[in-house]
Parts: sequence; structure tokens; C-alpha cells
Amino acid sequence: MRSGFSINALARMDSCVAWFIPHRADLDDRQLSATRMFVYICLINAGFSLLYALTSLAIGFDVGAALMSAGIVFLLCALFFFRHTGRFRLSVNWYMANVTFVAVMGCSFFSGGLHSPVLPWFTLIPVAAVLLLGYSRDALLWFAVCFAISVSYGAASLQGYQFPVLYQQEYATAFNMVCVGGLVAVLFLFALTFDHISATAVQAVLDSRKALEHLARSQERMAERGRILRNMHDGVGSHISSAMRQLQVGDDAYDAHARSQVLQTLRDGLDQLKLSIDSIHLAPGDVTSLLANMRYRLGPRFVGMGIELQWDVDLLPICSQLDASAMSELQFMLFEALSNVLQHARARVLRVEGHARMHSACGPAGATGDQVYVRLIDDGCGFDPQSKQRNGLATMRERALSIGAQLRISSQPGNTVVEIELAV
Repeated sequence: MRSGFSINALARMDSCVAWFIPHRADLDDRQLSATRMFVYICLINAGFSLLYALTSLAIGFDVGAALMSAGIVFLLCALFFFRHTGRFRLSVNWYMANVTFVAVMGCSFFSGGLHSPVLPWFTLIPVAAVLLLGYSRDALLWFAVCFAISVSYGAASLQGYQFPVLYQQEYATAFNMVCVGGLVAVLFLFALTFDHISATAVQAVLDSRKALEHLARSQERMAERGRILRNMHDGVGSHISSAMRQLQVGDDAYDAHARSQVLQTLRDGLDQLKLSIDSIHLAPGDVTSLLANMRYRLGPRFVGMGIELQWDVDLLPICSQLDASAMSELQFMLFEALSNVLQHARARVLRVEGHARMHSACGPAGATGDQVYVRLIDDGCGFDPQSKQRNGLATMRERALSIGAQLRISSQPGNTVVEIELAV
């Protein structure tokens, strides 16, 4: 668990870091994290460089103090250049050059070369390059430069070259402590900053995911409401509107006939309302249960109108593509087809078939199928399936398209077939 002190300190530092980041809309999350890391590293290095410069003055290492002061100036120039231009790669390479040649190479050369307590700071440069630039040509270049300088120091020492030591030797222990301890502290701060930025980025991703999930749920609810409203409008609403028109145009001569039509329309509306309520409880993809429920709701009406209902429905496999919304769409399509038979077909027999095309010869209950076929076949008067005046057929085709079903309608006197093909 992170301590409250470190969290608060980094939170306060965030406000300072944000000031140096260019406010550009084209920065993606990866670039934004890298720019924040760059500013953090520069500010951490500036703090240590100031401590180093003061220590160098105290021990008489004037060259080191001058070099480190110049390093601070160049570092701040790189930060302000980045804030003004937003040129990340150039700013990072400016920072790397400053640290390598001014702060590290210059100070180590004048404080003992290979034996300088500043030399371990060369390890910091490749680490910072990878954190800022990732695995890139620039990162490899700075690794090669630092490695080459260290090897050159060793080769010069083997050749007998004596590097100057321009600080008072009685302060060697204190100088070593500042350099080595500072390197450990800076590496720790780098790691802490990387962890902080990573945690912030992960939290931002989680927050975005929650927001997207919330938006998806909201859109799903809106779609469900729209579907219910459309079903009410196309189903119950249309039947009630028809009943009102029938009452308005009725006269005494056709009073009995008008009442009969109104009664038929209201029955259709009531059946549609019951089926809409039933659809809420249907299991997704269970076409067998959907057909059985429609038989239960509409069967008595077919019997009452003298239409023989023949039932030839197998135990169908679950259609995985049919969620709750798609099941409701399928139910509306079937109700529209059955309602047409009741109201217009003047049929004597309606046959309902439900079969699956199977992969194997196993029984219907044990096999899985490619497609499920639902057919409604009646022996009524027939109609023209291509007629543009039949709004119900157009609505059925739209609903079939929305759930990925194939709708085929053929009709002639004595044989009308409505077939719906569903993928399993």
C-alpha cells in the first residue's frame, strides 16, 4: 500500500508537471504518459543538480559546480522549449545530451575519470532513454554513447592517463556519499514516478471502461424502450387506431358488421399486448418456447373462427444470435403473419412447422443444426407479396433484416407460405 505522504507529494507535483506539458489535442495516452515522465525526470534531475552544485562549492570543486549549474540551465531550457513547441523527441535528446556531456562526462572527467563517484550516473541515462523513448534508435544510441565513454575511461587508465581530481580530497567520503546516495535516490524517484504515472493511466483506462459500460447500458435501455414503443405503436396502437376508424365510419346499415370488425381488431390488440408481456420472460434463442407460447395465446381464436390448426414443430436447438430484443422482433413477425391469416386469408387450415437442418442423423433433441426454419402455411385466398400497400409485410421484412433472419413469402390461392430462416 502506498503511503499517504508519497501520494500527496506526487499529487502536488502533478500540478507543477502539468504546467510544462503542451496543451495539444493530438497527444494520445502513450504520448501523454511519456511527456509527463519527461517533465518529472527533468524536475527530479534539476533538484539533485542543485544539491550537487552546492556540495561542489562546499568542497572546492568549482569546475563541477559550474558544469552542474550550466546543466541546470540547459535542462530548464529543454523544458521550456518542449512546453512552447511540443517537440518531444528533440527535447528528450536535448536533455540526454545535457546530462551525458555536461553533468556526467564533464564532472566525472574532472573528478577522477574511471574512479570518479560521478561515473555510476552513466547508468541513469540509458534507463531514462528507455522510459522516455521506449525501444527506439535514439535509446540505443544513448546506451552506446554512455557505454563507449565508460570503456574509453578504462582504456585511458590502462594507458597510464591520469585524470584530474579538482576537489579537496579530505571531502572525498562526503562527495562519494552525495553522488552514490543521490543516484540511488534518483533511481528510486524515477521508479516511483513511473509507478505513479502507470497507476494513473490504468485508473484512467478503468474509468473510461466504466463510462463506456454505463453508456452501453444507457444505449441498451434506450434501444429497449424504443423497441417496446415501436411494438406498442405497430401492434396494440395500430389495432386501437383501426378500431377507432371503424367506429367513425360505421353507419346503421353496417352496424353489426362494424361491431364485428371492431371486436376483431380489439382482440388482435389484446393478443398483441399479452404477447408483448410474455416476450419479457422468453429465454433468449428458445424458438420452441416462443412458438408454444403463441399457440397457447392464439390457438383459441383459430378454433373460434373454425380454422384447423395443425402443429408440426420439433424440439429446436437454441439460436444463439437471438437475444431478448431479437426474440421480441421474431415474435412480432410471427404475430403479424398469424393475424393476417385470422383477418384476411379466409383459410380453413393453418399449418405451423418448425424444423432444423441437422449436421448429423441424431434425433432432434440431441443434435445441433445449421438453421432453424419456421413456416406458416395456410389454404386461404392468397395475396400479392410484392404489393406496396401491405405495410405489415414491409415491417416484417425490416424486422427480419434487423435480427439477421431470412424471410421468404410465397402466395397463391390455396397455398400461402411464410418462411423464416434463423441461424443457430
